[in-house]
Amino acid sequence: MSSSPSHDTICLPITFINDLSKSNDLHETLTLISYWLPKIIESDRASVCLNNGSDETLEVFALCGNNAIEAHTVLPISNTMVGRVYSNKQLELNNNLAQSKELDCQILHKGGLNSCIDAPLQHSGTCVGTLNIGSFESDVYSPEDCAQLECIANWLANYIHAQMEITEQKKRAETDPLTKVNNRHCLNTVGNELLKRWETDQQPFSMIMIDIDHFKQLNDNYGHHVGDQVLVTFSQVINQVIRKSEHFMRIGGDEFIVLLEGNVELATKLAERIRVAIKDMAVQHNDDSLIITASCGVTSVQSQDNSLECLYNRADKALYQSKENGRNQTTAI
Repeated sequence: MSSSPSHDTICLPITFINDLSKSNDLHETLTLISYWLPKIIESDRASVCLNNGSDETLEVFALCGNNAIEAHTVLPISNTMVGRVYSNKQLELNNNLAQSKELDCQILHKGGLNSCIDAPLQHSGTCVGTLNIGSFESDVYSPEDCAQLECIANWLANYIHAQMEITEQKKRAETDPLTKVNNRHCLNTVGNELLKRWETDQQPFSMIMIDIDHFKQLNDNYGHHVGDQVLVTFSQVINQVIRKSEHFMRIGGDEFIVLLEGNVELATKLAERIRVAIKDMAVQHNDDSLIITASCGVTSVQSQDNSLECLYNRADKALYQSKENGRNQTTAI
C-alpha cells in the first residue's frame, strides 16, 4: 500500500515546490513533475501525457521510472484508458492491469506494471493532458491516493498551461508566418549556440544559404500570390529533405538558411540533395507547371570565426558565386 499522509492532507516536498516555481520552460516543468510524483505517491512509474495538436492522439512528454511506454510515445485517444480520462475529464483507477483490454493498460502490464491511476489535467474547463502513475504491485492504490493525485493534477495544470502558453508564444515569435519555418530570430539563437559549442568543444557546424533562382521575375510575371505559393511549397520540400537535428529557417524574401552540425563536406552533400529536390519540384498555376531551381552557398565554421556573421558572409559569398556561374548549383567555401 502506498504511503499517503491522510485523506485530507497533501504533503509536497519543499524542493519540488521551489524547483517548480523556478522552472523556465515546459520541458523542465514536465520533467520535474514526472520526477517528483513517485516520491509523493509511492509508485514505480510516473508520466505526463499532453495533447500533441491532434484530435486523435496524446503524447508522453515526460517520464520517470518504468518505461513500458517510453517518452515521446504517441497514444491513440480511442481504446486507451489515458484517452478516456482525457476525453471524459475524470480520474480512473485500475488496480488490475492484467484484466484490462485497453491498449495502454496492456502495454503497461506487459512491461511489468499491475496498477495505475490516470488523472486529468484541467485548466478553466479544458483538459490539456493527464498525470499517470503506476506500480508493479496489484491492488496497491487507494481512494486516498486517487484523491491526492487528482488534487495535485488540478494544481499542476495551472503551471503546465502557463508554460504551454509561453512555449506557444515563443514558437510564434520564432516562426515565419507564411512558410511556418523558423525565422531570422531563430537563426541568431541556434547559430550562437552552435558557435559557443565550437569555441568550447570544437564541435564543427556548417551553414547552407539557399536562394530561389529568378524569384523576382516569377513574382513580376505571375503575381505575389503565386510567389507565396512557391515559397510555401519550397519550404515543404526542404523540410522533407533535412533531418530533425538540422535547423531550417527563412531569413527574408526568398533567402533561406540551414544550420547543421558537421563539416563542409557533409553540408555540401545536404545542399545538393536540397537543390535536386527543388529542381524536381513543380508548382501548378492555371495550366502552367512552374519549374523552380535554387542556388546554394555552403561554408563551415573556421578557427578565425568570432561571430555568426563570419559564416553568414562566407555563405553569402559562396551563394553569389553559384549565381554568377549560372545558378542552380552549389558552391562551397
